[in-house]
Amino acid sequence: MAFTVHTAEDATPAGLVFGDDDDFHIFPSGVLRVRSKTYGTRVYSPGFWQLVEYKKHPDYKKTIE
Repeated sequence: MAFTVHTAEDATPAGLVFGDDDDFHIFPSGVLRVRSKTYGTRVYSPGFWQLVEYKKHPDYKKTIE
């Protein structure tokens, strides 16, 4: 597991799991963009995504401005 995105609509604390080759970027506006081989590109509004959880995900695969 590379990282998990938790959103306001999650019925369980599971969230959506993305792979090791996927990446994410958090813009200064609070927008979260995820590029995934499985799900394509997803853009989350600041009030919708709640948490990005990751462990041992390479620095070049995540950026936060």
